[in-house]
Amino acid sequence: MENLSKIKELKDKINSLQNLVEDFVDLHHSKKNKIINLETEIEDIKEKMHKYLDNLEEIIKDK
Repeated sequence: MENLSKIKELKDKINSLQNLVEDFVDLHHSKKNKIINLETEIEDIKEKMHKYLDNLEEIIKDK
């Protein structure tokens, strides 16, 4: 009977560990996606800044 109790306890701990690992993986993916989104947003801002600067340069040249 004690063996069954230990087996059940071990099984519960394994399930708990598995849930923790799955949560960790989900968190990692979420952070990775946030980083990718931020990098994309930064690139977009850079492109817009270059366009604004080019437009400003054109305006200055025209005057």
